[in-house]
Amino acid sequence: MERKVDRQRGKPRVKSGCGTCKIRKVKCDESRPACQRCITTGRVCEGYGIWGGGGNRYGPDRHPFNKTARNPSRQGIANVQACSAISVVPRAPASTSVLVSGEKEISCFEWFVNRTAPKLPGTFSSRFWNTLIIPASLNEPAISHAVLALSSVHKRGIAIPDSQRNDPGVDAAPGEQEEFILQHFAKAISSLALHSSSKDRASFRIALITCIVFVCLDYLRGELQTALLHLRHGLRILGQMQILSCNTNEDGSRVLCLKQSRDLTDEWIVEAFSRLNLQVQLFRHPFHHHHPYPVILQVVALPDLETIVAFTSIKEAWEHMTHILNRVMSLTHQARERERMTPSPHREESIDNLLQHQQTTRRSLSRWSHLFDAFQGNSSAEERVPSFSQEELETVHLSLRVHHTMASIMAETCLQPGDESVFDSHTSLFLLLLKQSARMSTLAELRNQPVVGGIFLGKPFNMSGSVVDLGWIAPLYYTAIKCRVHRIRLQAIRFLESQPHREGIWDARITSCIARKIMRIEEQGLYEGDGIQDDFSLGDAPQAQDLGFKVVPEYHRVSDVQVVMSGAPMDKVLLSWKRKHHDNRYRLFSQEYDLQSQRWTELCPPGPEDVYL
Repeated sequence: MERKVDRQRGKPRVKSGCGTCKIRKVKCDESRPACQRCITTGRVCEGYGIWGGGGNRYGPDRHPFNKTARNPSRQGIANVQACSAISVVPRAPASTSVLVSGEKEISCFEWFVNRTAPKLPGTFSSRFWNTLIIPASLNEPAISHAVLALSSVHKRGIAIPDSQRNDPGVDAAPGEQEEFILQHFAKAISSLALHSSSKDRASFRIALITCIVFVCLDYLRGELQTALLHLRHGLRILGQMQILSCNTNEDGSRVLCLKQSRDLTDEWIVEAFSRLNLQVQLFRHPFHHHHPYPVILQVVALPDLETIVAFTSIKEAWEHMTHILNRVMSLTHQARERERMTPSPHREESIDNLLQHQQTTRRSLSRWSHLFDAFQGNSSAEERVPSFSQEELETVHLSLRVHHTMASIMAETCLQPGDESVFDSHTSLFLLLLKQSARMSTLAELRNQPVVGGIFLGKPFNMSGSVVDLGWIAPLYYTAIKCRVHRIRLQAIRFLESQPHREGIWDARITSCIARKIMRIEEQGLYEGDGIQDDFSLGDAPQAQDLGFKVVPEYHRVSDVQVVMSGAPMDKVLLSWKRKHHDNRYRLFSQEYDLQSQRWTELCPPGPEDVYL
């Protein structure tokens, strides 16, 4: 049979093969997991879409959209059609009418390509968002409808300039927009039902990708409990796929990572879930909730930092930092479990093991800092991220530094979870974290661009600044509730209040509200007449005289803080805590915050039954 020829180029049309070969318009041998043509030419084989394949880590990253990922305005709906070549499936792709059946659908999907997908990953790039999600949505109805619902929520939440007021879908009444979102959400659920009886890998992947989109949709809508349900469901599906192996660290923590026989599609999906899972674990860390033992989810089993000569990329540095954070949270959980144990020889033996693992974590943090110093000092480091400006690159580096500083404080205090005074010895680290955050804010003002992953200054809630990855909310919140130096914690709270956005489960408005409430409870009547000046400029670093005031005494401090968020979307926050009095007995308090009225209400005054030894 005569092959059809592209008259413009004079080459045979490529109808099958891996994503890389299709883009290059060369014949692919379709080997698994990576085609030989890509391997022999040193390229990264993009695989066969959500249907598997891909690999060759030794080749350079030549993904065709990486160069424009930092400047999404260059991509239009025409480029989206070209992007579909990446997702080659062993059956006919879904009709494009799934996406372009109406003006609103076209507008929403174009918004997703140009605004939502580039924005949501935040500071650290994600192949799930810049490589996988768009071609997957062009081939699978469940993912398509989920993407349209997410894009509509994102688009609705952003203030549209006057020049775009007539854009289809922008001026729609709130009721019509909500109907559009729910309609496509329901269609995504219906499409997923077709795969529920199948246990093949392709159906699992469709469900997982859709689940990640649902989690992000719930976060942007403020439906946190629903987001956690979708996240747990996705983690359960990952277990059913049997692509993860479970290892146990020396400290007793469980690590789930991909098995050796994996391909890039699974890797990108697991990476997305690992980031979402880390957010939740960090959110729970400052509180004494009785949660199940934390499970560490990561793409690959990382080598010991002592065996690494140098970091080769920002991504590698971030992967090791998240691993350290996970280990610290695991140690904290074990220390809390030990506190609940009755005195016994086993209890005393466990503290020796925990001390040993704490020392190992300290060495890892020191080694990480040394490797990252070398990486920053390497002039070729900038060449690895050519799309970053100098200010953007410094912001990314500072974001890593901020998390390293927070992890250092957590590591030093993790074995004494019931003693709030241990944080008083680490004021210098809290101060360093604050200075790092102030520099990030200054860089944002110089560029008139986001502080972390799209965070603009401004008082109203800013959807354009919301991301689904970690930014700076968690470190600033940790500083505000754990540091008892008034000036440091207040400045951290004011930073949070100046950035009303979301970072996944983290909401700057809620965290700043909780932190300010805790500060007022602990400092009530403490600094009257001391001449403390709270009208400082947000960019000014604390001076020696600001740090000379007395810290909060032990009997003023709160402990066993618990936070419960309710409502869909979230409209109330329940805050409960214990406080030690002069008689060395604890009393339980609880208050509820209403987001609509912005008021706290005491639920039940402490009585005799609320006293604990």
